[in-house]
Amino acid sequence: MSDTVIQVSGLAKTYQTYRKEAGFAGAVRGFFSREIIPVSAVKPATFTIKKGEFVGLLGPNGAGKTTLLKMMTGLIPPTSGQCLAFGTFDTSRRPKQYLRRIGMVMGQRNQLHPDLPAIDSFRLSQAIYGIDDARFKERLELCLRLFEIHAKLNIPVRKLSLGERMKMELILAILHEPELLFLDEPTIGLDFNAARQIRSFLAEANRKLKITVILTSHYTKDIEELCRRVILINHGTLVYDGSLDGLDDRVQGERLLRITATNPGAARALRDKMAVDSDFSPMSASQGDDDELIVSCAVPTKIVGQATQKIMGWIEPQDVTDLSVAERGLEDVFSEIYMRPPEAIST
Repeated sequence: MSDTVIQVSGLAKTYQTYRKEAGFAGAVRGFFSREIIPVSAVKPATFTIKKGEFVGLLGPNGAGKTTLLKMMTGLIPPTSGQCLAFGTFDTSRRPKQYLRRIGMVMGQRNQLHPDLPAIDSFRLSQAIYGIDDARFKERLELCLRLFEIHAKLNIPVRKLSLGERMKMELILAILHEPELLFLDEPTIGLDFNAARQIRSFLAEANRKLKITVILTSHYTKDIEELCRRVILINHGTLVYDGSLDGLDDRVQGERLLRITATNPGAARALRDKMAVDSDFSPMSASQGDDDELIVSCAVPTKIVGQATQKIMGWIEPQDVTDLSVAERGLEDVFSEIYMRPPEAIST
C-alpha cells in the first residue's frame, strides 16, 4: 500500500478580474464592455506529501498558499492540473470517502456554533461521521487531556477566549480520526501560552496519532518547532521544497559571526579589516557590558572556517572574550526570499 497521501501534479489556479475606469462614465462603459484581466493565483505546482509528514506551506500574503490549500481540500476547483489524495481521490470532486479522511481548521473561520457549548458541536460531529459512543468518548478524553480544557466543555463558545475556541476547533477537526489535517493560520492572534499549547497538541497529533499535517503560518516559531519540511510559494510560484535546515543554504548560505572584544581599539581595527575583505558582508558594531565592543557580520557558510581563521589572525587572543557562529533567523531568510522574484531562487 502506497504511503503517498497527496500527489499534486501541475496544479494551478487562475482567476479573472476586470479593469474599471473611474467615475460614472467609466462605470457605464464597463457595464457594456469590460477588459478582462487573468490573475494567476497559483502557477503549475508539482509535489508529493508522504504519510506522517508535517509540512509547512509558506509564503507572504497573496502568494497563493491558501488557494493551494483550498484546492487540495477540494474547496475550490483548479484551473488545470490535478491533486490526487491517498492514491485514489481526485480532490476537486470532493468525494465523501475523501472528506471523511481529512480535517481542516482555518484560524479566521469558525466551525463551532457560537451560542452552543462545544460538546454539542462534538456530538453533532459524532452523528455525522457515525462514531460509536465508546470510541467518541475515548478520543474526546484524549484531546481534552492534551489541552487541559475539560472545564470549558459545557460553556457557550462565544464565552470562551480566542485560545480556548481554537483548541475546541482543533478537537472538532480530529474527533473523527482523520488521516490528513489541513491548518490555515491556527495560531493567528493567540497569546504566547495558547500558541505554545496549540503547537504541543499538533506535535502530539502528528507523532502519536499518526496524522499527516499541512500547515500555513506566518509565525516562525510554528515553523521551527513543528515542520521538518517546508514548501515556499512566492507570487504564485513554488520556489522551494525541502528541509528547513537547507533553506538558508539554498537562498543565501550565510552564517552570522559575532565577536566580543574587551579592547575597543583592537575591535575597531578588526572591523576596519573586515570592511575591506570580500569574504565579509556589511557588519554592525555595538557596545556591550564593561566597555566591550561587539562586532557582527555575515559570511558564506562554505567559508566560515576560513573567515574565523582570518579574524583570529587580525586580533590578539587575549582581546577576544567570545566568538560565536549562528544561523540567520528564519524571519531574515523568509524576508529575503519574499523580496526576490521567483526566478532568482533555484528550486
